Amino acid sequence: MTTTVGMLLDDVHTRAWELCAELEDRRAENRYGERGLEVLAVWPRLATAALRVLDAVPLEPAWLDDMGSVRLVLGQVGRGVLEATADNGSAAASLKPDPAVGELALRLGLIADLLVGEKPARTDVDRAALEGLQANVVSIVHAVATVSLPLLQDRDHLQAPRSVLAAVKARTERFAMIPAERRSGRYEDVGAVTSKSLDAAISTWVHATVDILSSRRGVSQAALQVAAGDALILTATAGTVCAAARRLGLVDADRAAVATSALGAAHAAWRRPAAWPETVRLEGVRDPEHVHASRQLRKLVTDNLRQGRDWLPPERMADRFDMGLLLGTMRRGVHGVGNVALAHFQALDTLVRGRGRLWIAASAVTQAAYRGPTTIEAALRHGWVQMPLGEPAGRALHADAKHALDMTTMALAALDRTAASVTTRQSDGGLRWDRARIVAVETTDQPVLFETVRSSPLAGFRAEQRNPIQLGGRPAPGPRR
Repeated sequence: MTTTVGMLLDDVHTRAWELCAELEDRRAENRYGERGLEVLAVWPRLATAALRVLDAVPLEPAWLDDMGSVRLVLGQVGRGVLEATADNGSAAASLKPDPAVGELALRLGLIADLLVGEKPARTDVDRAALEGLQANVVSIVHAVATVSLPLLQDRDHLQAPRSVLAAVKARTERFAMIPAERRSGRYEDVGAVTSKSLDAAISTWVHATVDILSSRRGVSQAALQVAAGDALILTATAGTVCAAARRLGLVDADRAAVATSALGAAHAAWRRPAAWPETVRLEGVRDPEHVHASRQLRKLVTDNLRQGRDWLPPERMADRFDMGLLLGTMRRGVHGVGNVALAHFQALDTLVRGRGRLWIAASAVTQAAYRGPTTIEAALRHGWVQMPLGEPAGRALHADAKHALDMTTMALAALDRTAASVTTRQSDGGLRWDRARIVAVETTDQPVLFETVRSSPLAGFRAEQRNPIQLGGRPAPGPRR
């Protein structure tokens, strides 16, 4: 089974909620003991792990990132500011760090490891997904800070670290209040790829295909057509899995319907790039690595999701797979198709707009300016000539590649929106459990950061005010002289 960021987030939020419930029970019974020092000892690990997740996926342009205040305070906590401000640091160091908070830090670190290598968030969809990921991480920090403050309340020598944690709580509250329905996105589908899995086959295929299409000398007609054919298969597979998940009630029906329709449009858009006209060709040699990756991908799809000439029924698919994980695999697969679509379009753009790469049957040349003696002679012997610039056949290939890229981009955005994770519970500490996520509730006990001083009007101010002049109508009579 593939471990994904979403699975780790589910686990870490569940553990954090259980920790909050346990500490609230202890607070009611007034039996904290040394728990405050134990929690304080593990805070640097938690802050460092959360900071790693926040820094794992860059946001572009950088000025859109408003997590600077959170990063600053987490960096200070990670560097040991809590231990430095605690007067009884030796006693805290002798205590065993709280294991429950340590488990939270461990899972946040695993999430950061899975996100290593992710490309910067540049599109609106990626930025929204990154905002949700950051909210999920910051809400964990906010929840632990919320329950940590009462642990240190009655200890005079720990008031300095308590003020630091109060700052952590205040700076993270705004992000932790983001509703759970706005936190889902494609980053929850990022997972650890295991060998001989569909994830591994897709990952290998994406890298091999992008490499061959990005190579000016290695790209060939066969490579372009095979890439389009593989994209055709993956979009059809993703549409089938999404429709099955919708039928089984595992995803929002409206979002799944939109995603299925968009995937169908993307599937149709890849048909023309997969079948070039017989009058156009591009010479080249097939790359063995690319061919092997394509065959392995098609074999796994056929063996696991096909039943003869048809797709598996939704019920059979649910018996064989975890549909949530399979849908996550399809989201990752469609993002891979998006990368291939971009490389495919860029390769064709270079071929069509460049010189001396594409060949066309001499009898198919339509531009009169290029129907010279050489072209006529080649047409008589059914020969080939280099495709002239602006030839309609080349422009059609270019337009088909651009259309496939556009439809794939729309499909992956629609499929990402199905990643919505529905119960709601509320605690006494300003936290709410909603859609398997911790959400902060706005509190009124936060310190006022800025205070506006309003002075009362001066004495006689109203008496000195003149009556407003009425515009329109007859003027009022003036004062009697």
